[in-house]
Amino acid sequence: MKNKGDIMVLLESVGTFLNTDNGITYPAEINDSGFTRTYTPDLDNPYPLEDIKEDEWVLSLSKEDFDVVSNYLSHN
Repeated sequence: MKNKGDIMVLLESVGTFLNTDNGITYPAEINDSGFTRTYTPDLDNPYPLEDIKEDEWVLSLSKEDFDVVSNYLSHN
């Protein structure tokens, strides 16, 4: 998902979007129409990835989502 030129990646395992341009995370809002489920970032609640201190959040990342976070952190 693109947002004002930034790339947002859904980390589905923890219900969070990560802006891979600036490292800001946003809770994922679930939009369930009964037929399809979509997710959108809650842009009113930004939180810097570097400020996440919860081991439970990190340990809950799937391997795929962990790779996305690790890749961002190793390049920034």
